[in-house]
Formats: sequence, structure tokens, C-alpha cells
Amino acid sequence: MATSSGNYVGIDVSKDRLDVAVLGGNQEKQVDNTLQGIHELVKWMVELDPELIVVEATGGYQRSVVEALFQAGWAVAVVNPARVRQFARACGLLAKTDKLDAQVLAVFGQRVQPRRYEGKSEAGCQLSAVLVRRRQLDEMLKAEQNRLRTISPSLKSSVERIIACLKEEKKTLDIQIRDFLAEQATWQEQTEILNSAPGVGMVTTATLLAELPELGKLDRKKIAALVGVAPMNFDSGKKRGYRKTKGGRADVRSVLYMSTLVATRYNPLIQTHYQQLLKRGKLKKVALIACMRKFLTILNAMLRDRQPFRCASMA
Repeated sequence: MATSSGNYVGIDVSKDRLDVAVLGGNQEKQVDNTLQGIHELVKWMVELDPELIVVEATGGYQRSVVEALFQAGWAVAVVNPARVRQFARACGLLAKTDKLDAQVLAVFGQRVQPRRYEGKSEAGCQLSAVLVRRRQLDEMLKAEQNRLRTISPSLKSSVERIIACLKEEKKTLDIQIRDFLAEQATWQEQTEILNSAPGVGMVTTATLLAELPELGKLDRKKIAALVGVAPMNFDSGKKRGYRKTKGGRADVRSVLYMSTLVATRYNPLIQTHYQQLLKRGKLKKVALIACMRKFLTILNAMLRDRQPFRCASMA
């Protein structure tokens, strides 16, 4: 495992290149966002011996460099560009270039100490890739189904063929996900535990295992904040604002939302909680978000205690 020297490094990511800056010095570097460029960057990090490398999340273009740095033993943080931009404005840094962004990322790492990246297992990376493809197919399928409503009758058969093809491909991926979960010995117990909860299906289980490896390892407040279902205060003086949820892992939150919708009908604990919130005058959307948080807390406790869903014991 690599040691640290106190250096903070910022990496601004784009499709074709990586702009790198070191805090407190004139050391800057620009490499191609390719395997060769990333290899060159990792070699440079050996010389720098950084305490933390802060990488901007840019639509997936950061994945290769983040994994390479993490596997090399360095502490890496992947941060939201909007959050860093707000930090820069707060510091009075209004200009924006790739080199400046890299410098701001290094400063952000030192002052904010963002959460460190936790690498996925090889199985987790493979499953994540399949889930990403499935989400892409879902989006294309919805788009074609929407077009079917307004398209000219003479072209209707063309859209229907594409819809049939996309549905067939989704079925193939679902089989692949099911087989993959069954083949992974390390996930078999977790899969059985999660599937025991009414409302949790194969896609939800796969997403939680691949995209939320912290499940069962954090307390209920931290896991809710990580997913983005923890209510945040908006109070000032005597004013008490609405509590809102913000941020978190969108992919996990999306599947949790759909699972919670099912759970409000078929899961006794979530159904009871949902009805109680509605009786207290809560809006349906507010009640559903609260149920998402409760459902996540239950799933977190199930994995932590390595116990399947039991209605009586979790009430």
C-alpha cells in the first residue's frame, strides 16, 4: 500500500485528456485519457507520493483513471463538478479553465477532505457494466414507446420491430444478471437475504450489491445520506423550511424508488408506514420518500445482522 507525503493532487477529466495539478507548487501535467497516458500518470504519482488524489466525475470518462490509481494503492476521491464549482466561487475563483479546475480540485481535497473512493471487486465492476447497459436499453425502449404514439401509421411497424428487439435484449441481460448473481459465491448469502424482503427483485438486488457495497457496513443515517434519501434542514431564524432530499447515488435511488412502490402494496412494514404517513396528512410523494428511507434502513440492518426479512422482528 502506498504511503503519503501530504501532497494533494487534482485531476480535471475530459474525454481526451487529463489535466493534473499539485497543491502548493508549480507542478502541472497533462496526459492523454488513454491507457498509456494513465500509466504515465500512475508512474508520476509514485514520485509525488500524494496523500489524496481528487478526480472530477465527468460522465464516466474518469472511471479508468480512478480504478488505475486506486489499484496502485493511492487514496482517491471522486467528486461532483457542481460541488467543486460552488467551492471555487465561494473562494472567489470565478475564472474557469481545465488547468485552473485541476488546481481547485487539489485545494478542495485539502480543505474539504471528501469521502475516499472504495473500489469495487472485479465481479462488482462486471455487474455494474451489465446494469448500465440495461438502463440504456430501458431509456431507448421508453423513447421508442413514446414515438409509437405519434408516429405516422406507415412507420409504425418499424418502431414496433425496434421495441420488440429492445425487449428481447433486456430479457437476455436479465438472464445474464440472474446467472451472474448465482455464480458469485461471495454474493449468494447477501442475495438470499435481500430477496427475502417483499418488494426487492433481481434488478434491485444486483444494483445494491454492485453500486452500494457499503450496505450493511454503515449506520442508518450514513447509508441514507449516501443514497440521497436523508432529509436536509432548510431553517433560518424562526422560519422552518421544508425538509428535502438531495444528492446521493442516483442509480441506487432510482431502483429503490421502484422497489418501495411495490413494497407499499406487498411489504407489511412499508405498507403500514406508508398508510400512517398519509393519515397524518403527508403528501404521497413525501410519504414515499420516507418509506424509501425506512426500506433502505431495513435492508441495511438485514445485511448487517445477516438475517432475512422478518416482519415481526423489524417492526
